[in-house]
Amino acid sequence: MRIAVDGRTIVGDKTGVGIYAERIVRSLLQIDQRNQYFLFLVQPIKDLRAPNLTTLQIRGYNRAGLNRLWENVLMPRFAARSKIDVYFSPAYALPLFPLTRLRLVTAIHDLIGLLYPETFTPKMRLWQKIFVANASRVADKIITGSEATKTDFLRLYPSAASKTTVIHHFIDEDFRPGHTKEELEKVRRAYGLPEKIVLSVGTVEPRKNVTTLAKAFALLPDSLRNKFTLVIAGKPGWFVESITAEIARLQLGDGIRFIGYVDRHDLPSLYKLATLFAFPSIYEGFGFPPLEAMSCGVPVLCSNTSSFPEVVGDAAVMVNPYDVAQMAKELERLLNDSGLRDEMRKKGLAQAARFSARKTAEETLNVLEEAARAR
Repeated sequence: MRIAVDGRTIVGDKTGVGIYAERIVRSLLQIDQRNQYFLFLVQPIKDLRAPNLTTLQIRGYNRAGLNRLWENVLMPRFAARSKIDVYFSPAYALPLFPLTRLRLVTAIHDLIGLLYPETFTPKMRLWQKIFVANASRVADKIITGSEATKTDFLRLYPSAASKTTVIHHFIDEDFRPGHTKEELEKVRRAYGLPEKIVLSVGTVEPRKNVTTLAKAFALLPDSLRNKFTLVIAGKPGWFVESITAEIARLQLGDGIRFIGYVDRHDLPSLYKLATLFAFPSIYEGFGFPPLEAMSCGVPVLCSNTSSFPEVVGDAAVMVNPYDVAQMAKELERLLNDSGLRDEMRKKGLAQAARFSARKTAEETLNVLEEAARAR
C-alpha cells in the first residue's frame, strides 16, 4: 500500500494537531515496514528517516490560496501519478470533491469553534465549520481522538457515523519520571523559575481558561500564595491581550508568571519542577498536557468537561472550569495535602501508561488499510 500523509502542521513551535501529526507518523514508521509512506512537509525534519519513507518539500504553502490549490489540484495530481492508495490528513484539510481512486482518511480533533464560538476568532470559526463539514462529506474514514469528540462530531454530522472510529492519542516516551537534578536545575535557570510552582501548559487563548485559574489562585490563603508561583507556559494565542490584562488586574505581581512557549525538549523537566499541574480548559478533544504531567509523576487538577473524564479517569482531581471557588478549594487541598498528591501521582502514572504509541499506530494503520480495501 502507498500512503501519503499531510505533514503541513509539523512546523515550528508545534501544538495540538502538529504534535499529533508528528507523533503518529513516527509511530506508524516504527511498526510498519511493509507499506510505502510519502510525507508532505513545509519544513524539513532532520531526524525523521525510514527506508519506506519519502519526504516531499512543499514550498511556499503558507497562504490560504496556495494551500487550497495543493489540496484540490496538486496533491490529487501527485497521488494519481504516484499511484497513491490512501491520503491521510491529520488536520482534516481534504479536497472539496471525492476522488475516484484515492481514498481519503482524516482526523477530527475537536469541535471547539462550533461548540464554543466565543473562544475562536471569526476567521477560525468559519475555517473549522467549512473544513469539518467537508471532511464529514468526502472522507472515506474519520478518526477522532476520544469518545467525547466522536459524540460531539456525530451530533453535528450524524451521516458520518458508519465511517467514524475512535483512536485515543498517546504521549511521547520523553515524558517519564527520573530526570537528574542537574537537568531539572538547568531548565529552572533557563526559565527563571522559583523553587515551588503550580504549572499550567497550553496556548494562551480563551478556552484554556487561565483567567479562571488565576482568579482561583488569587483566592488561596496568603501562606500558599507566598510559597507558590503560578507559572503559565505557552505561546500567545488569540485574545491574549485581554487575557493578560484581566490577570494583571488581580495585582498578584510575580505570583503569576507567563514564560511563553517551552521547547519540547525542556517540557518534561518543566513538568517535574511543578508541585501541581493545573489545566482547567473549557473544552479539549483529547488534551495532551494532563497525561504528559501524569507521565512525569506530577499530580493533576483539570476540568470535568468534554474528554477529561475519559482521558484522566480517577487519576486527577476534576473541577467545574467555571467555578472559581471550587477550583480554589481543590487547589488549596492539593497543595496542603502531600498524601493526596502522592496518591494522585501513583494513579496518574498508571493511567498514563494505558495510552500506547504502538496501540494507536496499529489502530490507525488498520483504518488506513480498511480505507484502501474499499477502493
